Amino acid sequence: MIVSLELPSEDHYRGFQDLALKKLGLSLGSGKGYLLQGRLQRRMSKLGLDDYGDYLRLISSDSGEEELQHFVNAITTTKTDFFREREHFDWLSQEIFPSIKQSHLESGRKKIRLWSAGCSSGQEAYSLGMIALDSFRDQLDSDIDLRILGTDVNTEALSIAQAGIYPSEAMSSLGDKPAAPYFRPMMLPEKRVSQAETALTKLIEFRKVNLIQKNYPIATKFDVILCRNVLYYFDPVPRQEVLERLSSYLIDGGWLVLSLTEIGYEVSGLTKVRGHLFRRDCR
Repeated sequence: MIVSLELPSEDHYRGFQDLALKKLGLSLGSGKGYLLQGRLQRRMSKLGLDDYGDYLRLISSDSGEEELQHFVNAITTTKTDFFREREHFDWLSQEIFPSIKQSHLESGRKKIRLWSAGCSSGQEAYSLGMIALDSFRDQLDSDIDLRILGTDVNTEALSIAQAGIYPSEAMSSLGDKPAAPYFRPMMLPEKRVSQAETALTKLIEFRKVNLIQKNYPIATKFDVILCRNVLYYFDPVPRQEVLERLSSYLIDGGWLVLSLTEIGYEVSGLTKVRGHLFRRDCR
């Protein structure tokens, strides 16, 4: 049954705002009922619901956990591209990865761990994988253990990331970076796509992680954490909590990379190298 939704009332919109803040740390802002209407139309139609109050009660209830995930998928932004904000990847490959290589050589540490936090449909993690393979190829032939973690709260986006299959038009954001040998073209029914090669997929693990949760199901610390174009959707208080929590997952001397537009933050234990780049102090 196709349900035609009106705009949510102010009371209903505030209810969704409160839920998004509580469950995700997200600030939906005000005056955006039309966005909520557009994003919930499909889900509520599928459930045969035309009342926002009924839907809000469902996803707020103990029995509505599965539908709550659909709500999360609907309201979270998944805009991404390969090598988005390319200067970060240039900076990583030209400055940070060589310094990591040198520090690992001096310390004898064998593990290199990179984290794409808020990876959406995976393009950031795969971009990170491509430049990491280029940078550490010689070390991988010896005994360096390189791994990349990609996490997001949106399970639909994670499914795309885990499959590693992208339409041909998405590959245009690679720019002058050749897709081979990291992606191979293939033909699906009426659609040309590219699929990540084994060299990439065996390097990257994708998991669901809600950045607002108090304890992440992660047992390692990272040389580099990318958390870009994520935190400006957060309310200020949970945003700062997430920043502090992410900093605790960095090794001494590790790097936290935010979006080019995510500036003005301070994080205890981290030194701001540029407006959006932080390094963990060595203790």
